[in-house]
Amino acid sequence: MLRNLGIGLLFGALVAACGSARVIQRTQYGGTIALQGDRGKAMEQAHKEMGGHCGTGNYAITQEGEEVIGQDTMHQSDTNYGEDTAYGEGTSTSGNNSSTAGGSSTRGGESTNAQTSTRNAVEWRVHYQCGGAPAGAPAGPPPPPPPGPPPAPAPGY
Repeated sequence: MLRNLGIGLLFGALVAACGSARVIQRTQYGGTIALQGDRGKAMEQAHKEMGGHCGTGNYAITQEGEEVIGQDTMHQSDTNYGEDTAYGEGTSTSGNNSSTAGGSSTRGGESTNAQTSTRNAVEWRVHYQCGGAPAGAPAGPPPPPPPGPPPAPAPGY
């Protein structure tokens, strides 16, 4: 009985861990959430995050999709070293090369093949706006106040 319960809990934890949502940034007007793993499970968690921030059902998704978040560079290098091997009969050697009648041979030396590749690193992101945000309010930080002197007080005060 305990064994079955333990296996069930482990399975449940693995299934739940298949997708996650991570808050990237949040303002009073909305925010951005990154989805990782299973998109359906991650989106469920993202809806909970957005509802917790704006109020249940009081938000709108304004943009969703893959976004470039940086670059990944991979470098691979393979070095092959020659061996003293001979196949067939009648081997003759001269310097660093050898030849074999009726076969093949390698003597010493090395060769290196190297490759470097760079790709854009992307992740799925959801941008949302809270329902109480002013029309056209950015999901990012609010804009700075306009430059200039403060307004004059109203007459009679």
